[in-house]
Amino acid sequence: MALTERDTRTQLIDPMLAAAGWLPSQIEEEYVYRPGKLRLLGEQTVRDDPQFVDYVLRAEARGPILAALEAKDESHSPGAGLQQALAYAFDVSAPFALSTNGHEIVEQDLRNGVVRRLKDFPTAAELLSRWESTEPWRGETVTTPRGNSVPNPLLQPAFSLPGAPSMRYYQERAVSASIGEMLRGRHRALLSLATGTGKTFIAYNVVHKLLASGYAKRVLFIADRVSLRDQAFNEFGALGDRRGVVANGQVPLQRDVHFGIYQSLYAASANGAHVYEQYPADYFDLVIIDECHRSGYGDWGAILDHFSSAFHLGMTATPKQDDSIDTYAFFASENADEQGQPRPIYEYSLGRGIDDGFLATYKVLRVSTSVDEGLVIGDEVERGAELIVPEGTTPRDVYDMRDFEREIVVPDRTRALCEHLAATLRTYGALDKTMVFCVTMEHAELVRNEMQRLLGSETGKNLYAARIVSEERDAQHILEQFQLAGSSEPVVVTTVDLLSTGVNAPSVRNIVFMKPIGSVTTFKQIIGRGSRLDPLTGKTFFRVIDYTNATRLFDDWDLPSTPVVDGPTTGTEAIAGHVQDEELAEAIPGATISVRLRGRLLAEARTDNAGSFAISDLPAAVLDVFIAATGFTRRHLRVDTTSSDATSLVVALRKPAVGERRVRISGVEVLIADEIEVDLGNGHILPVPEYLGRARTAIRERVDSLGALHDLWVSRPQRVAFEEELAMRQITPELLGLVLGRADVDAYDLFASAAFDASMASRDARASSAAHALVGVSPSLPDDLLSAVLDKFRIGGTNEVSTSELFSLSPFATDWGGVLGVAKLLGGPEQVAALLDSILTALFTSETDA
Repeated sequence: MALTERDTRTQLIDPMLAAAGWLPSQIEEEYVYRPGKLRLLGEQTVRDDPQFVDYVLRAEARGPILAALEAKDESHSPGAGLQQALAYAFDVSAPFALSTNGHEIVEQDLRNGVVRRLKDFPTAAELLSRWESTEPWRGETVTTPRGNSVPNPLLQPAFSLPGAPSMRYYQERAVSASIGEMLRGRHRALLSLATGTGKTFIAYNVVHKLLASGYAKRVLFIADRVSLRDQAFNEFGALGDRRGVVANGQVPLQRDVHFGIYQSLYAASANGAHVYEQYPADYFDLVIIDECHRSGYGDWGAILDHFSSAFHLGMTATPKQDDSIDTYAFFASENADEQGQPRPIYEYSLGRGIDDGFLATYKVLRVSTSVDEGLVIGDEVERGAELIVPEGTTPRDVYDMRDFEREIVVPDRTRALCEHLAATLRTYGALDKTMVFCVTMEHAELVRNEMQRLLGSETGKNLYAARIVSEERDAQHILEQFQLAGSSEPVVVTTVDLLSTGVNAPSVRNIVFMKPIGSVTTFKQIIGRGSRLDPLTGKTFFRVIDYTNATRLFDDWDLPSTPVVDGPTTGTEAIAGHVQDEELAEAIPGATISVRLRGRLLAEARTDNAGSFAISDLPAAVLDVFIAATGFTRRHLRVDTTSSDATSLVVALRKPAVGERRVRISGVEVLIADEIEVDLGNGHILPVPEYLGRARTAIRERVDSLGALHDLWVSRPQRVAFEEELAMRQITPELLGLVLGRADVDAYDLFASAAFDASMASRDARASSAAHALVGVSPSLPDDLLSAVLDKFRIGGTNEVSTSELFSLSPFATDWGGVLGVAKLLGGPEQVAALLDSILTALFTSETDA
């Protein structure tokens, strides 16, 4: 009889690996690299099965992965698992894929595609030697830019502390990619990973390997906010006193890893020079620029020019967009694709993070009001609205949603949105932490006041809502309170853009857009505020509440599965036109033109000195065209490339309105016009039939018939073990009750229905039938005691009445002396247990009416 896969592994494969010299510290069995996607089932989530590699083989403990090994039982051919091994090897960036049945091995070298059939496993030294032979910079030792020979940092073990998390597979890939670029002799590189995926942890592991090997001696980490600088300083805590902070014009020359913000580095020191000029130009070997998309070259350009001999590693949480072209051109130009477009050395999207199960999935609630499509000023004034027009300002006839709070203040709309938001929070959780993104500081203050009025007294919290903006003196303190998972205040914070990036608040469950968003980069940064999982509060998904149609900017970076774009993405059509200042009618040179088809980037261009642009080779379709320029409000056009107008576009960009010139209107009736929960069609929702199919399979693996389920159910030890086993696979009475729409039945009925299509009886019906069957079972007991037991079953089901702890509750404790009193009535503990057994038997064998 052939061995099972488990026996094949323990009896055949493990000894073969040992014979080839592989040490236990080099082998990771059942390496779980994807914990499983979280999918929505109502207001709960269910995790897909995890994905794991049977064996991961490393050069040394916590060292680089050399091979992914897939095991099959001995009845299979040795190469039966090679396709799986190849997929795993690609994901974890292993150079070799192995498949075995315990007798022979099939190996594929991912560097050249060569497949070999082997009798014995290759040794770690052999695989490492073959991997190193591909590139000179993969050798055991390498030469630093300063001419020193040092151990290869790629081969250094990853950082580890007892109890600390090890790197995830994509983090290992990002670290290896970064160090690989340095060893290749390149000067700059870009990492693009979604918020919540641990970019700072990646940066730390890069630095750890470089310092441990001696390849780098000194590192500079640049952020653009003090909070982000301090967050990184803490993440690098294992370096202890090797860390130093650039502050107050002082540079910590006695330290190895320096942390600073642009502003402090660029500030003038006592001698009039910039602070960064206190460092020799060749002082640092590596400069890391955090959130590099958010600061244009003007912010960090002079600093990086000064440290031009260092390797520059940019980190961003967004893919390439029309408003991040400069960032990509600077950091990613040495890693161009086939078309010559700069690209990151490693990219890990929000959608991939959700697919893998490392990030929270999301729901989208899209809401619009009766004035969003157009607020006609003349009509509103005729109805009695009060219009306040500052001197020197001419009001327009019509304003739409993009203008609200920027050019015209509409307090009535803000109040209507706040009332709707308060009602939504009451429905789903008034104490769920919420971030609201507003247009201006004044707007953020009004939203804060309204939310405090609506829910502050209701929840008993004096600081239910708080505004976090730069002008608030205690903004940092309030933010720190809000970030703590265990803090109860504030619950809702309002901001303009201070919280849009770099703020680590995993317990946030609601992201609210009251601010129109034109920048895809900004949108992704804001969405990222909700994407972290939070085990402390049990948060596994977040809700996006969209009052400004910002969620139109979702694209394949954000979606767990890539949307299919029907039809061609290239063609013979073209668009062309002219970009000008709306007020002065002057050309705007250097404006960015970005063309997209249902979220997919097709082309980019800039206007010439005359403000003109032309883009060819486009498909015949209606395309999204985004136009942006520094100092102007971004425009979004829908252009039909088959129209004659497509090649004669005139795009007028408007400068943002100055606050004191805004028009204000009050007394407008604003109603919620539409509210829809958007299904993005990305597989994030678990269909009920699929969940029931999972439940059926899991239950029938344990019991093969309804009778077997019944026998198990009336035995408490077996029932408890059964429910615990199912719960580990997320098959619970709570979820089954939700999907079957029967909260009134016992767990037994839910399991029986899911697995065997049995009809269900309500707990009340079972209790009523059992009452007749129990007549005379224990004549010494008062009738109302049995009735009380059955009432407990009606409320809580089987587990409520399965142990003597039941009798410590009311009314047993007050009327019959609790557990001891009932035991005395029955004649001892054994009789109590017998009574409970007879009650369970009656509950699940009596004839019932559903």
